[in-house]
Amino acid sequence: MRRSSIVATVVALTTVVSMAGAVATPPTGDLKYEDFARAQVVEGATVPITANTTLVRGEYSIAPGGGTGWRRLPGTMVLAVTKGKLTLQGGEGCATKDYSNGQAAVVPKGVYQVRDTGKDPLEFFGLFFEQAAGAPKPLAEGPTEAAPADCTGVMAAGVVPSGVSLAGSAAAAFVSSFYSHGAALEIKAGQDVFATHYDAAPGWSSGWFAHRPAVNIMEAGELSYVEAKGGKCDESEVYHAGEAFYHPAHRHMAVNEGKEHTILTTIYFDVPHDTPLPGPGNQLAAADFSQAPPADCPRLR
Repeated sequence: MRRSSIVATVVALTTVVSMAGAVATPPTGDLKYEDFARAQVVEGATVPITANTTLVRGEYSIAPGGGTGWRRLPGTMVLAVTKGKLTLQGGEGCATKDYSNGQAAVVPKGVYQVRDTGKDPLEFFGLFFEQAAGAPKPLAEGPTEAAPADCTGVMAAGVVPSGVSLAGSAAAAFVSSFYSHGAALEIKAGQDVFATHYDAAPGWSSGWFAHRPAVNIMEAGELSYVEAKGGKCDESEVYHAGEAFYHPAHRHMAVNEGKEHTILTTIYFDVPHDTPLPGPGNQLAAADFSQAPPADCPRLR
């Protein structure tokens, strides 16, 4: 399901950064990353970031002719197709819509079923907002629902859940502090969503960088941020395993100051549309590592 697996060492990333300008502060330490998906958003949406609700991600596959059955989603879901054709049914008017490889569906809460109506296996990355803590994994576990009242005939019968598998999943509850407090994520149609998985060793630092809007699921360890704020370096923003958080587009530095590996999934939005890129290309489309330290926060790593 994961499209690439890359070990990004300080040597490789320093080379990329030095090409952008001598004033940049290069990353240090060891970072591994795996890209889950990059796809163009078909429908835009505004998604509130609600404290104490759970954000869930998963990497799904469905066999040809298989489907999830009717499932109730309490919040917005984002489905980024990486292989095959995804057929989505439900929602307002009980509509049917197809999404092909490289497209991402952004779907409001409601009752839906996802099917593989193509000849090849379907693979997609799923992101689910407003989930309850400890709830069954979306689209793959728990009871099915009756078809929506406005679905009739064959659609109302739906499909018996079959052929659905989940390669990996993670969940965390949104914190109510820092940038997540009272925030809303703007998902723009026509732009790309990019999901990736990081493993940062103790002592790793990103250097100063700017990134696209993102939501994050902390899976292990802790992650600290350094930012220029109020004429000084603000180092109060720290996240731990089991926490999810939102970041708007802005400049800062990420650091693993703990004793364990930091493992997290980051989903970037508003990435300029392009085909999935090889090597570090997707990473550099989502983040700009040419940033110099701000004048009021010159801290280096």
